[in-house]
Amino acid sequence: MSGTLRSIARLIRDGNQTVAECAARLGINRQHLEERLALMERQGYVARRENVPLEGGCTCGGCCSTCPRRDTAAPPLLYMLTEKGARLLKTSEVR
Repeated sequence: MSGTLRSIARLIRDGNQTVAECAARLGINRQHLEERLALMERQGYVARRENVPLEGGCTCGGCCSTCPRRDTAAPPLLYMLTEKGARLLKTSEVR
């Protein structure tokens, strides 16, 4: 796994972060990150997560009246490491 893909995998492993938040932390643009995530998803290292509780317990479906994302077009897209991704990340960190 390349250095950028390892960095992405670590961010995904370490917590609930949107694609935009991960891109900002990595110092890359969102499109570049989305391309890398698509590659990682095709390779079986990550999977998309839907209706995941975020900070404050919101599942971000925009259903509650106080949700700041209520008027957005879609809930944020989140990813999780698959078992394959976790194994590969663990193996690369041991080296």
